[in-house]
Amino acid sequence: MTLFFWGILVGFLIALWLYKRQQPYSQTLSFMHFGNQAKDVIYIFETKPAWRFRYISPSLDLYLGEGTVMQSYSDARECFRRIHPDDRRLLLDKVEGRVNYEEAILQRWRTNEGAYVWFEEYTTPIYENGEIVAVQGVIRNIEAAMTERERLMYESRHDSLTGVFNRRAFEETVGRARKACDVGIIVLDVNDLKIVNDEEGHSAGDRLLKRVGTILQSIESSVYRLGGDEFVLFLEMMPEDACERMVCQIEAACQKESISVAIGLAWSSCPETIEALWQRADDAMYEQKRQQKTDLLDV
Repeated sequence: MTLFFWGILVGFLIALWLYKRQQPYSQTLSFMHFGNQAKDVIYIFETKPAWRFRYISPSLDLYLGEGTVMQSYSDARECFRRIHPDDRRLLLDKVEGRVNYEEAILQRWRTNEGAYVWFEEYTTPIYENGEIVAVQGVIRNIEAAMTERERLMYESRHDSLTGVFNRRAFEETVGRARKACDVGIIVLDVNDLKIVNDEEGHSAGDRLLKRVGTILQSIESSVYRLGGDEFVLFLEMMPEDACERMVCQIEAACQKESISVAIGLAWSSCPETIEALWQRADDAMYEQKRQQKTDLLDV
């Protein structure tokens, strides 16, 4: 929708509100015809002398469920009960003039079935004597666009094979954790993946990696596949003994599935750099891998 159209629509809303302040409801039908036919939700909400909706287009019922419009007319606070808890402060700021009205407002509203739907809103305040007496706006359903956005965001941060986080997500996490305390990093390498690929095919190797990813996710959510057969667990605010117990838990789970892995752990109460801690864990993993090969030769 163009900015030119938004300007016309905002002008229409202001004119409608001012007209309704002065005229009986029965004389405003011609003004309301446009709003009643619109697919987007159009509303006028008075904040003074009391909170109340002057107008809500019927399209709101299409998105949130039958009866939503009438409930909102009956009780202006219905919108506060409908909005997602994380967006409630944004709604209050909007009616009290603490938002940037030049920008679109993204928010989620609950349907009658309990699901939350994404909307994009363009709002304009109405002032009298220097204070906000009403806000009016146009709200567009953007659920499909947000779903696609979330899908793309998910794909950009997750490994397509195993479903765990990918290297990009790991680098973002490391970047945010510069001053983290009580940090443990577990590096895990799947032994003999190349042999499995060569002898049984790459599909068998992929199944092996998926199994490892499933095991790790069942133990800890912060799992990253950095490529090939290397996985990393990033543990913040976790005592050293808890990290050590997690290593034992991973080893037992992999052994139960007859999966051979090498694991390295590094922990610090206040790491100088996350990269250095990661390198220590990587070195510990390779040391265990070397020891495993030595043990096999001695058998």
